[in-house]
Amino acid sequence: MATNASGTQPPSWFRIAAVIAVLWNAFGVLQYLISVGLFGDPHATLDPAQRAAAEAIPAHVIGAFAIGTFTGLIGSIGLLLRKKWGPPVLVVSLLGLAALEGWIVFVSGLLEMFGGIALPLTITIVAALLVWLAYYARARGWLR
Repeated sequence: MATNASGTQPPSWFRIAAVIAVLWNAFGVLQYLISVGLFGDPHATLDPAQRAAAEAIPAHVIGAFAIGTFTGLIGSIGLLLRKKWGPPVLVVSLLGLAALEGWIVFVSGLLEMFGGIALPLTITIVAALLVWLAYYARARGWLR
């Protein structure tokens, strides 16, 4: 690995992972924007019971969704740009997403409406892996 004034250059796999992280989190932001109705009624295709359940999601859970997705995108962009502020931003994302997914799994009673355990678990694991990657990159001197 080559070094320069700003530290060690990351391997190409890190850049690929950072691009994938940006795309993953951009999709999360899109899902959030869809869920709050930016592109029309997000509940239009739901039956009345599902619609009532979706409309009863507490504001703090919707806020956790916003925090998790937007900070995930910002933190991933930080990784792509090799910025030291990326890791703590990704921790905030993980906390927001853990709150959201925890509510879905343990509190809401709507787990099946959200597609079962697989999606919440996958989202939480990916967020945790991004935090690990960010701190791994910082420890290796890839972030400046």
